[in-house]
Amino acid sequence: MLVRLVVALLASLTLLAAACGGGDDDDSPTPIETETPAPSPTQRSVSDIARSVVEIQALFDGDPIWHGSGTFITDDGLILTNAHVIDARYDEYDQLGVAITNGTDEPPSLEYIAEIMAVDYALDLAVIQVTATIDGGSVTESFPAIELADSDEVEIGDEIRILGYPGIGGETITFTNGVISGFTSERSVGNRAWIKTDATIAGGNSGGLAINARGEAIGVPTVVGSGAGVEGGFVDCRVLADTNNDGFLDDLDTCVPVGGFINGVRPVNLAQEMIAAVLDGDAYVSPYYEEDFVDIVPGDFDTSAVLLYDLIFSDDYTEDDQPDGILTYIPTTPLRVCGFWQFEGMEDGMTWDALWYIDGEIDEQGSFIADTWVGGETGSWWVCIVDEDVGLADGLYELIIQIEGEPFASEAIFVGGGRSEIELDIDSQSSSEICAVWISPVGAQNWGFEDLGPDVTIPPGDSWPLIFVSGQYDLLVEDCFGDVMAEEYDLDIQVDSTYTVTD
Repeated sequence: MLVRLVVALLASLTLLAAACGGGDDDDSPTPIETETPAPSPTQRSVSDIARSVVEIQALFDGDPIWHGSGTFITDDGLILTNAHVIDARYDEYDQLGVAITNGTDEPPSLEYIAEIMAVDYALDLAVIQVTATIDGGSVTESFPAIELADSDEVEIGDEIRILGYPGIGGETITFTNGVISGFTSERSVGNRAWIKTDATIAGGNSGGLAINARGEAIGVPTVVGSGAGVEGGFVDCRVLADTNNDGFLDDLDTCVPVGGFINGVRPVNLAQEMIAAVLDGDAYVSPYYEEDFVDIVPGDFDTSAVLLYDLIFSDDYTEDDQPDGILTYIPTTPLRVCGFWQFEGMEDGMTWDALWYIDGEIDEQGSFIADTWVGGETGSWWVCIVDEDVGLADGLYELIIQIEGEPFASEAIFVGGGRSEIELDIDSQSSSEICAVWISPVGAQNWGFEDLGPDVTIPPGDSWPLIFVSGQYDLLVEDCFGDVMAEEYDLDIQVDSTYTVTD
């Protein structure tokens, strides 16, 4: 593949009591006996809520080799966290330690051992259970559990608070505040695959707690590249763009520190089925992959058989996961832009990225980074970038699909700008046959798919029509031996036109 340039007020609880009727012989009022109400989420301060957040340490011979955060969701020690924080597919730790928040100005205290109860690697969610004290004793404590909200009720602009542990050793719990800035849609998960936020999420916060203004849990903060398999348990750095413009994504390009860069919150509603299974004593079976998926170690994949093709765009998807119309251009301020593609040779467990670029800049809120593939070997898939509040801004939207860190597909589409459909005829007045043509909007990071298709060539003296929308484009033409016949940039194509290739 040819690659080039690339998220409150503390409300008062008012109790209205009315004493009525009755009296003894001296007519003195009869006292009303009431129970002390249980604390509501609005009565818990942030410092109190912080006691529900723990640091989870993957231990080997008693020493931490990576860490993340988690949250008590029951008073008997059930903890919700990220799957990558406790990833048992890596044979690198022998115990899961749980460090307790005794004070917001103190480092967490390693006091308990936990066991994995349920994992969903597709959702990157897990539930673990405190089973013993750090020295093997029985657990008698009652833990400060957080109340779970209905994450389907949160909306863009709502307040969101993030709590977690950003680092190992001497680090205290951190609190960041922000707003919900949007949602990301993905096939198999739905419209709220992720809650996007402008609140900063540091590496160790992954698996921790995201709360609403009432102090209820709305999701699990998730940071790419922190936890299992990452050197030192900290944020990693990945090559996402051809920064040196040599046509390849490799170690010579500047890496992007992923984690603390692209922040997302897994909605707590996605964990409800898992939590219910654990509470009922049932084995949790993920609806997203086969059971033998857990035997696959990430990064152990050969991508030579992977083929992605027919990447197209629409402004919505149907109930059967098809594009709601194939578009070459999307009118102004759509609620979503969706990319659909066909695939072959994929394997569940592969790491994949769906990178959304807008006018040449990566969109931190809409991209999927280092997701776990659960779509099977062959079929179709889609992702959407969404703004259901005011709609998406006009511009050039480019979607780049990477598998195991390698770019496999990319295409771009204009949103807004008053464009019209045009025909561009590629006319061959060369002595060589034209076998490949790439036409890419100016500002796109990649050439995209070859535009003639695998079964079309243009012999000398013939021409072939290509359908586009008006705009500025770059063009590359090659013969059947891969030699460049024409290469031009910043072509302004506003009406039906002919591009002639000569020797």
